[in-house]
Amino acid sequence: MAYLTFYEYKDLGFSRITDEVIYSQHEAAAETQIDITTQFFYNADYAAHSLVDDLAGTQWQAFRAKQFKRAVALQCDYFDEVGADTPIGIANQDLSSIEIGRTHVQVNSNVNATNFGKTGLATGVVAILAQIGLMSRAVSYL
Repeated sequence: MAYLTFYEYKDLGFSRITDEVIYSQHEAAAETQIDITTQFFYNADYAAHSLVDDLAGTQWQAFRAKQFKRAVALQCDYFDEVGADTPIGIANQDLSSIEIGRTHVQVNSNVNATNFGKTGLATGVVAILAQIGLMSRAVSYL
C-alpha cells in the first residue's frame, strides 16, 4: 500500500504532478528513500508503526502521520522537478546551466543545495522528518 495516494496528494494541495502514472513512479521511489532514511518507521512489512493507526491515534500521532504524508508529497514534487528519482540520478543532473539554441544561461548554484547529503531527499522533506522525530534514533539499552 502506498504511503500517499494520488488523490491524497491532490487533497493536500499539491498540483505539480498531473499524471497518475508518473505520480505512482515518484511515490514508489519516495517511499524507498524515506524508508531508508527513517529506518522503515511506517513500512507495513516492518510493522513497527502503522500510518493508518497513527492517523486515527492521539493528537501527536495524527500530526506526525499527516506531516509524514506531506513529506512524501513534497518528495514526489522534488523528484518531478529535478527529473530524477534516485540519489545517483539526482547527483547526475546538471541543473546549473541550460543551453537553448544560441542562448546559454548559467547560475551559481546546483542541485546539491536542495538535496540532503547523498540521500536523494529534498532538504524540505528532511526538515519535516526531523521535526516529527524521524531523522534520529536513540540507542536501546535493553
